[in-house]
Amino acid sequence: MIEHVDDNSDFFSAASSQITRREFLSGLGTGAAATLLMMGGFPTNGFSADTAGKISGKMTMDEYFAVEEAFFSQFKKTLLLENQNKYTTAGQKGSQPIPILKRYKEGLDQIAKDPFPVYLEPPEKTRAKIAKSYGALTDEIAISRNTTDAISQILNGIHWQPGDEILCSPLEYHNCIAIVLRMANHFKVTIRQFGVPIDRNATVDDVVESIRRQINPGKTKVIFFSCPTNPNGQKLPARQIAQLAQQYEITTVADGAHYGGMFEPRLDEMGIDFWGISGHKWQCGPGGTGILYVRNAAHPANPNPLPCFHLVRSGDLEGPMDGSRPAGWDIGAALSFYGFPESADWRALGEVCELWDVLGRKRIEKYILALSDYSRNGLIATFGEESLLQPIREPEMKSGIIAFNPFPEAAQKNNPKLATTFQDRFFKEYGYRVGMGGYGPMGLTRSPDPEAAAFTELCIPNRDPLTGKPAPTAIPFRVDTCIWNTRDNLDQFIAACKDLVPKVIG
Repeated sequence: MIEHVDDNSDFFSAASSQITRREFLSGLGTGAAATLLMMGGFPTNGFSADTAGKISGKMTMDEYFAVEEAFFSQFKKTLLLENQNKYTTAGQKGSQPIPILKRYKEGLDQIAKDPFPVYLEPPEKTRAKIAKSYGALTDEIAISRNTTDAISQILNGIHWQPGDEILCSPLEYHNCIAIVLRMANHFKVTIRQFGVPIDRNATVDDVVESIRRQINPGKTKVIFFSCPTNPNGQKLPARQIAQLAQQYEITTVADGAHYGGMFEPRLDEMGIDFWGISGHKWQCGPGGTGILYVRNAAHPANPNPLPCFHLVRSGDLEGPMDGSRPAGWDIGAALSFYGFPESADWRALGEVCELWDVLGRKRIEKYILALSDYSRNGLIATFGEESLLQPIREPEMKSGIIAFNPFPEAAQKNNPKLATTFQDRFFKEYGYRVGMGGYGPMGLTRSPDPEAAAFTELCIPNRDPLTGKPAPTAIPFRVDTCIWNTRDNLDQFIAACKDLVPKVIG
């Protein structure tokens, strides 16, 4: 339960709310995103990400939310969301802020009037904006179509040899499950899985040890996992996984579809070799945009040699063709060179990254996580602690995605028909769209593997962290604590759940 907010955060004091418009604009900086934010109608009555003084001592939860809900409610006014109070699915797709959307449309018009120029701004400029936002070098950043596109390029670009093994989390998104299965079949790679400790008391060490148990030294070439995971929203400890992998000279690949825009990213400090990140989910950029990170130097967090990596989709004719990485080669530029991309999308992605910097990425992260803790407390008070399907005590494994099942009986929690009915009625009768389900027998374990029968429809196809045996979960429902939400919005969400459950059960 949240009781206090640490005093090392750049939050407002009440006295800071009377700053002038000039001071506000000075705090925002002079970038295009700051100017667009102001022009788009963002109120300037004292709420800035950078001008407030430090809070002395500790803030109570109520004091913290009194400040931050006011700030993010102001930002909420820049969104076109039709029902802002009930949209809790940033993990599906975010909403472009009006000033970004306006300039995006202007870019589309500009291209329509003169289609000949390929880019509205030089790609290296866009990539530099993203790199600055994500704590990386510009030559490590490529612009992809989405997370799936990035992960496909990464996993198919690894220099596989027959007999190599990829060690995966079972809690993966269906697109990436398909990529792993096809890649393994094509390159004759063995898929191994580690069970993810999802108990409410699970710790970072539990996750790391579960992975360590399944490493096959000399055989395990890649560890692939999501951060956070898709079916239950659990944030796997990327930094510690990277440290473990480096001990065995294993390459790490992270699906960060829900990472970008939710957390303050410092990719070079994480030690992961490859990331695929969404531009349109929590980051609220245009659809069909993503970020592909390729570690392209020895960093303190990962001093290991760079893994051999082949470009599987690139128009670069001058780069190496053998998977090597000569010093000074801009691999991000090579990966971003394909066909004729929609450059209005690219420019908008760079500008929304700048906008998140203006708002304050650490501030966004803290607000999302504070709201998620508040919501977990509410769900526990309403449905009991057993309703949650993720760790709730280890801060490092929490995200803004809350996986829960509100039904009281085990048979109800695992009933696909009941789950589908609940999801449908929740939208039709209460106006909430809620994520639902895992991939069950359509996960990484599938027929003819006899263990696939242990995974029922819509369950999370997890495995026991100690034994590796199938450990299916209840059917998950998911709610996201988006930056435009407030405690009151989430209280109403939980109240609607409480009202609907007995109606569905009958």
